[in-house]
Amino acid sequence: MDLSRKYVHLFELIKGCDSLLLAAHQKPDGDALGASTAIGHWLLAQGKKVTFFCKDKPAKSYSCLNHYLDFIDDPKAFDGQYDALIVLDSGTLSYCGIDQLIGRLSPDCKVINFDHHKTNDGFGDLQFVDATASSTSEMVAMFLKTNSQPVDSAIATSLMTGIMFDTSYFSNSATQGQSFSVVGDLLAAGARTTEIAQTLLKNKEAGKLKLWGIALSRLKYNPKYDMAFTYIKQEDLALAEVGQDATEGMINFLNGVCGDAEAIMLLTQKDESTIKGSFRSIKTDVSKIAKALGGGGHKHAPGFTIQGKIVETEKGVRVV
Repeated sequence: MDLSRKYVHLFELIKGCDSLLLAAHQKPDGDALGASTAIGHWLLAQGKKVTFFCKDKPAKSYSCLNHYLDFIDDPKAFDGQYDALIVLDSGTLSYCGIDQLIGRLSPDCKVINFDHHKTNDGFGDLQFVDATASSTSEMVAMFLKTNSQPVDSAIATSLMTGIMFDTSYFSNSATQGQSFSVVGDLLAAGARTTEIAQTLLKNKEAGKLKLWGIALSRLKYNPKYDMAFTYIKQEDLALAEVGQDATEGMINFLNGVCGDAEAIMLLTQKDESTIKGSFRSIKTDVSKIAKALGGGGHKHAPGFTIQGKIVETEKGVRVV
């Protein structure tokens, strides 16, 4: 069954649902939040009961999105009665952060996998995975268009945010012809692009800029792998007087300004024993490296989480 026909099938399934749970992946980015808030806004307009869940609350930089304050992080959300769970922008349930929670759902609850990552493992009762799409937000836009559903300014702004984020503002190879076609439709529907740019690109608090400066001061280039690398330690957050969400967008910024390297890697110490890693590249498929480390994601923008601690030594930085 081609994806358009599957979108029609999903539309019919949703029509028969009264209550739905939406799950965006942990440490949510622009695409996860854009796709989730867009489809959630549409569902609410259809008279559905919607619960927004994310293991981590969205950063303030996404305040341009309707419903960004509606996300809850309480695991008890999975004790509710739902007709369907829609997991957005996650290649695996563990990446979403709900692998230990999904067992709480009623056996009758349909699990819908809605994602654009080629590393998606095919979980769920229904899979909607399109690795050719620039973003999950682009897929949501195509789902709505296929079913002739109206798109208002709130939905258009959410979807535009997701597409802009995952294409690094239309600069990476994930940007395809369909992306621009969708963007044209969203602009016509009233996407608030000025507000998106203001909140995501221009509004950087002093503490966040200080943290990014620390990361820039540590940037190293390895010609053997044609890769640049930097890292953030927990004490850096304290020094800059910011939280973990201050690292949001840093890897995309580095990828856009570091012209010497084909790929960028950023390591962030999340707690005393956990490190989050992110890759970015314009042309190289770095998802294979992320997958080898237990992660996954888009081939040009994957991530991973490992156990360990970032330690600075005389011979350089190590993970122990």
